[in-house]
Amino acid sequence: MAAVDEVLRYIATNEIKWVDLHFFDVNGFLNRTTISNKQVDEKLFSDGIDTADLYEVFGKGDQGDQILVPDAETMARIPWEPSTIRFLCDIKVANKNERFLRDTRYVAERIETNIKAIGAKNMLVGSQIEFYVLDTATTDRTTPGRGAGTLVESREAVWSPTILSNFEKGAFISHPFDTMYGARSQISETMEDSFGVVIEGHRHGKSKTAQQMIDIQEYSVKQAADGITTLKFVVRNLANAVQAAATFMAYPIEGERGSTLAMHQSIWKTSDKNVFYDGEDEYAQLSQTGRYYIGGILEHAQALTFLTNPTANSYKRLAADPKVIGWSKDDRNTIVRVPDTKRNYKEAKKITVLLADPSANPYLAYSAIIAAGLDGIKDKIEPGEPNEKEDKKRKVRDLPATLYDSISAFGSDSKFLKGVIPKEILEELVDLKYEEDLQHKKAVTGWEIDRYFNS
Repeated sequence: MAAVDEVLRYIATNEIKWVDLHFFDVNGFLNRTTISNKQVDEKLFSDGIDTADLYEVFGKGDQGDQILVPDAETMARIPWEPSTIRFLCDIKVANKNERFLRDTRYVAERIETNIKAIGAKNMLVGSQIEFYVLDTATTDRTTPGRGAGTLVESREAVWSPTILSNFEKGAFISHPFDTMYGARSQISETMEDSFGVVIEGHRHGKSKTAQQMIDIQEYSVKQAADGITTLKFVVRNLANAVQAAATFMAYPIEGERGSTLAMHQSIWKTSDKNVFYDGEDEYAQLSQTGRYYIGGILEHAQALTFLTNPTANSYKRLAADPKVIGWSKDDRNTIVRVPDTKRNYKEAKKITVLLADPSANPYLAYSAIIAAGLDGIKDKIEPGEPNEKEDKKRKVRDLPATLYDSISAFGSDSKFLKGVIPKEILEELVDLKYEEDLQHKKAVTGWEIDRYFNS
């Protein structure tokens, strides 16, 4: 983290010529514009800069034109660019001292305010993200009506002619079958050394074919989401540098495991009081507040998928690896787990949500999950018995099966997000997702050709 004077000193003494300004649209897609070092002064970090026509990203809004305000604490030197640093930016309204309401990074700040409003000092969020790094992925888009197809190649795939193809399992395989160990190490070291994001560990994913898993240290909500967006930036660029193909889509390879974005959470009232810990609780040393928090997540789980599983492809992952709207310390099919591997250790007590996938905008997904949990605390929503225990009164509810179902669920249950995610973001997302669902429904897949061509 850097203060403004440290930033100016770093630019002056490290031959920095270019400054990348990164910002995000409502889907979480990273956009950037680049300015000269000559435009960087103290005022840049308070007044911002009008250096890009943000209308191209956000369209016309009621608030007026937007400007970018770099966050000095996110300064990082881009290692594959010899004279460039980057900043993540907040978006403000030009000539007004107000935030742009469709800036999803601002959403994470709002939820942090809500956390403090319940008397907590802070929330710590750890992230575990899965993604694929493939040798190549090529798509024929020249003749869509002809039936476009994508050819995916990986030395680890069962269809690969190499002796490194893995027929048995994915999780925890070792050299030489884990062919991406060096790549993950380089990604992790780049995250720490260049971007200041601490990586706690990495390993091969559960899927047999080139799936990767990286654990990011616990941070505040906004910093945790910054870490995810930074990781995507690093992975894509390092993969591109060696002509590989990285993807964070939820379910990229048919028959393999999908990718999950797991979120570990703990709320701290003081530096030594974990709100979720209760040493007297026999089941998982989980406090009643923690149970209410889980109750809120389960209550709003169907609506949450609109933000945690935001693509049509997301629901193929959930079909291939179904999740139950429930909680447990042992059942890995539930969307909420309460790890209980360390007894009488309040620092380790956390709640893990396994609902989201990495195609989600982390600023929105993380904030929505927390908002649901806080709603559970406010309304004292009981989660029911954990899934190891029989609960005849438990209402069995399924997660949405399609993107359209998710939009519908969100339409009937979004009040818990009031004051967290502005209606301007939600309205735009609903319109975008309705259109995405329509395009998905009209697309003709290879499976449909095989199944129905001669029917």
